[in-house]
Amino acid sequence: MNAVTAIKPDNAQSVNQIEIHRVEANLGAEVRGLDLTAPITDETASLLRALLWEHQVLFFRDTGIDDAQQAAIARIFGPPVADSIARRKGVRDNDVRPMKSGPWANAYYGTPWHADATYLEEPYLVSVLRSVIAPELGGDTVWSSGISAYDALPQTIKDQIEDLTAIHRPNSKAYKLIEDKAELDDYLAEYSGVQHPVVITHPYNGRKVLYVNEGFTEELVGLPADEGRELLSYLKQQFSRPENQVRFKWRPGSLAVWDNRAVQHKGVADYGDAQRQLVRVVAAGERPTR
Repeated sequence: MNAVTAIKPDNAQSVNQIEIHRVEANLGAEVRGLDLTAPITDETASLLRALLWEHQVLFFRDTGIDDAQQAAIARIFGPPVADSIARRKGVRDNDVRPMKSGPWANAYYGTPWHADATYLEEPYLVSVLRSVIAPELGGDTVWSSGISAYDALPQTIKDQIEDLTAIHRPNSKAYKLIEDKAELDDYLAEYSGVQHPVVITHPYNGRKVLYVNEGFTEELVGLPADEGRELLSYLKQQFSRPENQVRFKWRPGSLAVWDNRAVQHKGVADYGDAQRQLVRVVAAGERPTR
């Protein structure tokens, strides 16, 4: 880690200095010295917002927080939102439920690259993920920056995609998580596709973001089919470039907070039958714009 910055908090919730450790060149910072079990003050909330819009992903170790405290962190950024599939099973927006991931569990074993719920008209603004049970080896999560991915594009590609939109659908997720055929058909009819700009402007830091992902972006609008597939494949590949990524190894009590407008992420499926349990809370966002 590098680029250590010490911040003296304006509030009295911690007598220690807060240290910000940059993790990678283009995104990611570990925050140390901030007691997340203490009540969240306006100063703490403002600090976390500023850090997130700058670093895109924030990491915390040994937080000691519970479900309610995790939900309070998410509320810094917006009201909690239930997953679209979980909502159909009676889960409410303020419910906090564990997510077990593995070949035998109630969630993905690994994931494709994706930003959370871009198939919604108003995708989540921020996601907050806490580790409860972590495998001894494997099970990392990797994030990739849409900001640095866009910045590194050739100008000819930037010009080509500036006014394009893309269609996002939840089909890949739905086929994995919904077994009943009638329920699946009904879900896919409800979420039949939404268009978002291929390049969006971040609502809080003003940066340009490449806004397509492997999991949910299915086609570019207004291009011949072959040309659209080729260009979309090229754009998605930018998120696999190591210089756009940061990788995090989970331990029990670890927390990651990420800017769902700026980054996408991928769960790594390399932990076999080991137990892995995470708790996710997401904050509502507005529709992405150019």
